[in-house]
Amino acid sequence: MASTRRLRAGKRSGEFPRPVVDTSDRLAHLVKDAGKALSRALQVRLAERSVAYGHWKFLRILWKHDGISQTELSRLAGVMTPSTFAAVQSMEELGYIVRKRKPENRKTIYIWLTPAGKALEADLVPLAIDVNRVATKGLSLRQIDEFRNTLIKIIDNLERGARG
Repeated sequence: MASTRRLRAGKRSGEFPRPVVDTSDRLAHLVKDAGKALSRALQVRLAERSVAYGHWKFLRILWKHDGISQTELSRLAGVMTPSTFAAVQSMEELGYIVRKRKPENRKTIYIWLTPAGKALEADLVPLAIDVNRVATKGLSLRQIDEFRNTLIKIIDNLERGARG
């Protein structure tokens, strides 16, 4: 018999509806639901700072690899070029980044964080740390480490399987 646990619905307007979790679901569904819940928790926190959730992935990459090409940003983010273009355009309008060409390569566009874009790291990274803290409440450090390693292995297995 399938065990189903209903998660409490948000009481305030604007909160995301919470799904019914079927604990007998296949791993793929549980991972997807966990990912959505993590994303939703971070999205709410980012929205409180007026930062679009869609910018999060790009900002995280740029905090580590400032000055990379727009093509490389797309590749690292795992998104199509038009999506990256739209996000970069929006982040430029918000003053988070600037797009520049290098004199030695006039064709390629490089993305550089502005001081405002760099400053977001100190404000936003703690939000993600808090989401992880909430998500792992009640788990030991060993359990968290084993889970991380398991997820990494699953991702690697699926990537290898996708290639043949």
